[in-house]
Amino acid sequence: MKKAALLLGGLIMSAFVSGTALAEVVRVRLTARVTQVDDPNSYLHGNIVVGQRMTGVYVYNTNTPNQSPLPDHGEYRPYANEARVRFASGSVVFESRQPTQGIEILIHPNDYFHINSFDNETLVNGGGAVDQIQIALEGNGNLNQTVALPTGAPDLTQYSTKEVTISTYYPPQTGGGYTVRAEIEAAELVVPDKVVVSPASGTFAANQHFDAAVILPRNSVVQNAHAMANGVLLPLTYPGSCQLQPQVGTGKPSLLCPGADAVLSLQPGEPIEWTVELTNGTIYTETVNWNLAP
Repeated sequence: MKKAALLLGGLIMSAFVSGTALAEVVRVRLTARVTQVDDPNSYLHGNIVVGQRMTGVYVYNTNTPNQSPLPDHGEYRPYANEARVRFASGSVVFESRQPTQGIEILIHPNDYFHINSFDNETLVNGGGAVDQIQIALEGNGNLNQTVALPTGAPDLTQYSTKEVTISTYYPPQTGGGYTVRAEIEAAELVVPDKVVVSPASGTFAANQHFDAAVILPRNSVVQNAHAMANGVLLPLTYPGSCQLQPQVGTGKPSLLCPGADAVLSLQPGEPIEWTVELTNGTIYTETVNWNLAP
């Protein structure tokens, strides 16, 4: 199954993670072609033009609850760090802040599937704010057969409208803001590599000492990592008690966490849930069960 994380355990707070087989991280890569640029004040400095190609990605977790009061509508606001929207063209990048809860997903069966990001990074080089990034798929397509969050990429042939709109509003007296529209030409589900936690699940003697290692995909650049049990942060963190090991031989970096056996007495019997975030926004998760022998 195509995912943006390996899901084997319970819900990790503030991360792309899910606790049951019914929930998973969905990561979709998009390619779009710019069809309209309205930028009277040149906030984009001419760096986005009609016909230009844009590449993008959106990410969400299907464990997000439906908040719509209407039974025939889906209204989802992912937890912090559980969703992302990003589009880039050349040196210009439009993306949601991380972490954010400023993303909403709206679904109306047989009508539309929308993703809106309202909490976005400011453009570099004086480009100003990015008020909204919207992905709009309208029609009776595979993503909106029901109100449930879909687990696949859109079949673009089923949608009459398949558009990305990026805009910022400024008061008319300032000359207005800008709007960029692009038609989505391709969509695919992303399959990431996985992480491996060592030791794997097992039972340990009371006085058995061991270090833990988290082995990452090739060429990963780690931003942070942590382990939790029953919602409690454990003293297994990077930066912190864990150390980044260089890529030797296999090209796979790893995190080495000395004295990991010390956590067994903190939350006995609870699954230990690891989260690793890379600098490119990718988040990997893995769960192990370390138990003390009775």
